[in-house]
Amino acid sequence: MMTPEGTIYPTAPRPPLRAGRGRARYEEGWFGLSAKLRDHLLLTLWLVVTFKQFPMDELILYPLSLYFGYAFVRDIDELFPIVAKSWVLFLFPIWCTMSVLWGVNPSTIIKSAAQGFLTVMICYCVALRLERRDVLVSLVFAAGIFAIASLILPATGGKASRGVFASKNSMGLNMVILWTAALCVTLDYGQHRLIRLAAGILAACALALVFISNSATAVLLAFALMLVILLSKILEGRGLFHPAILMILTLGLSLLLIGASLVFSAANVDVIGLVLDEFGKDATLTGRTVLWGYAFEQIKEHPLLGVGHGGFWNPRDWTHVSRKIFIDFHKDFNASFTFHNAYLQTAVHQGLIGLGIAIMAFFFSIWQVFAAMIRKCEMPQAFFVGIALMILARNMTEPGLMTPFALMTMVLYMGALIGVRERVYGPS
Repeated sequence: MMTPEGTIYPTAPRPPLRAGRGRARYEEGWFGLSAKLRDHLLLTLWLVVTFKQFPMDELILYPLSLYFGYAFVRDIDELFPIVAKSWVLFLFPIWCTMSVLWGVNPSTIIKSAAQGFLTVMICYCVALRLERRDVLVSLVFAAGIFAIASLILPATGGKASRGVFASKNSMGLNMVILWTAALCVTLDYGQHRLIRLAAGILAACALALVFISNSATAVLLAFALMLVILLSKILEGRGLFHPAILMILTLGLSLLLIGASLVFSAANVDVIGLVLDEFGKDATLTGRTVLWGYAFEQIKEHPLLGVGHGGFWNPRDWTHVSRKIFIDFHKDFNASFTFHNAYLQTAVHQGLIGLGIAIMAFFFSIWQVFAAMIRKCEMPQAFFVGIALMILARNMTEPGLMTPFALMTMVLYMGALIGVRERVYGPS
């Protein structure tokens, strides 16, 4: 530093960051790695293990869960301002814990509630240090391993298996996630060129596997999300109300409405039936509507509080209606089964009060990712919007809305909490 007289003095060293704002995000991690890189590697490992279950995977998942639980407590000073603006995410685990007072399976409820808390805490730890691009790279790497394995290795797991996955639905869902993430990385000029090239190759592999899965939901989601991502790319840097964007949207919507009116006006053509037949479905959506009827009957019996997690699917009870369902659907009594609807599944176990709490957390997260997209329209934001739309569509036919460690819900939470962190601490 130079004084007015011209004498030069050495600049005083900058004092270390105080405990509080921003310190934990940049502290040193393990073995000389930065804390951010450490958490990036741990997130990638978590995703590799959760994309597909395999024997003894708990030997990895449980230590990782315990570490993230410890990290949440360790970094609570940094996380508290974020938690204060997103506390709604903790309401559902709290409700699950309270349900032990009236639930029929207390041990299962306690386990599920503990996992629910860990699910939320992991998302906070990821959002504290990582950016959206980091999450996308981890997803592409983790899902890419199983995509390549599904193309190279023979199918395992029996008649219903596809690739290395246990069923066509699980492969279709995971490959749609890979397709969406890889496409966003490929179109993201902020990513390294080699990462974009690898993501482009994996996107092609994922789309091929989506068709191989022969899952109607997966195929429709893949094309719908592609349109969302391409629209986001057009909007990038210009905004929704740019004249060129308005013209493209108006023209596209007009063509879509004209085409739809021509198709549906055709005489004696059952469009919905043709689509269902193409994917081997029937009018009951392969029995889903029958299951929904059972769910509504159960909700009428326990409308507000439900029966607690794990309280319905107990076919070993000879007098319980779940045994009849397992027999009607030719399921083994040791198999896992659901109502194939996230809202009904939640309402049966957690009651209408629990369902309302779950929807509050869900739509809080959706609002956060859409708000981030409005503030800054880029490919990483578009990915999380795509995940939100995917969950909205999938909730009608599959469970998983508030299932502990549900991959898509966790990814949605991460995107939402990164947006909250940016509003609290500012963008990195």
